[in-house]
Amino acid sequence: MDSKIKTRIRECEKIIPFLKVVSNTTRLKILCILNEGERRVGEIQQFLGAKQSYVSQQLKYLKNAGYLSSRREGTQIYYQLIDPKFSQILKSLKKILE
Repeated sequence: MDSKIKTRIRECEKIIPFLKVVSNTTRLKILCILNEGERRVGEIQQFLGAKQSYVSQQLKYLKNAGYLSSRREGTQIYYQLIDPKFSQILKSLKKILE
């Protein structure tokens, strides 16, 4: 097999985990919400109009995947994006799709 193709395949394999994360519309929306800044779970739930248990499940998935961090303040849990690169990815995708 051509070494150039093998290189391209390895490059593509590196982005598969990210694409799996954003292929779920709720997770993508959560990332978009948190792109605007830190939010409480209840706020995220209200923006999405989804059940809290489902939102919490998706937040846990994103945190375990390394995209989010959280902090507790009393009974509230706040989430935020770990890597500011997500904002750049969104801008690039928007430009490509326009």
